[in-house]
Amino acid sequence: MPKPTWFTAMTCAAVAATVSLGAARAESVKAFYAKHDISIIIGYNPGGTYDTYARIAAKHLGRLIPGHPNIISKNMPGVASIKAANYLYAQAPRDGSVLGVISQGTALQQVLKHRAVHYDARKFRWLGRLTTAVECTVVWHTVPVKTIEDAKKRQVILAATSPRSSTETNPKLMNSLVGTKFKTVLGYKGTNGSLLAMERGEVEGSLAVVQNLLIRKPQWVRDKKIRVLVQYSLKRHPAFPDAPAMAELGSTPEDTKILKLFGGTAEVGRSVMVPPGVPQDRLKALRAAFSAMLRDKAFLADAKKRKMEIDPLSGEQLQALVEDAFDISPQLAARADAARK
Repeated sequence: MPKPTWFTAMTCAAVAATVSLGAARAESVKAFYAKHDISIIIGYNPGGTYDTYARIAAKHLGRLIPGHPNIISKNMPGVASIKAANYLYAQAPRDGSVLGVISQGTALQQVLKHRAVHYDARKFRWLGRLTTAVECTVVWHTVPVKTIEDAKKRQVILAATSPRSSTETNPKLMNSLVGTKFKTVLGYKGTNGSLLAMERGEVEGSLAVVQNLLIRKPQWVRDKKIRVLVQYSLKRHPAFPDAPAMAELGSTPEDTKILKLFGGTAEVGRSVMVPPGVPQDRLKALRAAFSAMLRDKAFLADAKKRKMEIDPLSGEQLQALVEDAFDISPQLAARADAARK
């Protein structure tokens, strides 16, 4: 019997690979998830709202996915979650075994050409939104600044995390377009670290997330330990009806467009996505499970117990919302980038 030639061996290997690939594609969603755990990559430190919302999803989502996989939460902080976004785009498995919870400003960072961005947010696939997330600038109650008009007359020292994170860029944007006198001090570990610095008197104020204040610092709100100067959103959150949304503060049509561009990130909020290229049947199953979770009695009871707001949006609607962020002229994007610097 003749020995197999190199060509014959390669042909056999190719046929075997094709058969294997075909078998993998033929594997049902239920069969896949019955033998694979899911990782959920969280682009921030533990303790904040990204982490809190990601972990409640990890707790409940698995039992609603066919095959009932375990979901394991993993924090990957860095560069305002750009590190995690880059990983999810270029390195994470694309088989549906990895989910992500990344910055609500993921698309905005790409539009403004952040040098650390190595992803295309339009190619991510979004499962849905858990809640909107309104960021705001707050000051401690002893600081002699009560309104945004006061912040135009007196310098206010704010804690911030990393360069070009929202903790730094939102105050700078306000300085450029609204005329405030915010000064940021970088280096604090997450918004929780910034809030602690404010409480200790190291700084006068901080960026905060409304939902985080309501969940983790309700006594601050109840006892008026803080004042909200501005909300980085399109509209005011019901908890702080007297504090203006940034979208209200533009003095020219172009300034208003830029402020709305940044404020619109609150609509993405705390959402869950998957890397590009996840097979359509698994993406469909994940979106269906996510949608079912947002109506699930056990999930809703758990969220209510933790005082967590739920303001859902479907994966398809969220996909369109993210892609809308790219509907901006290069000239306006360049001015927005300059304003936040």
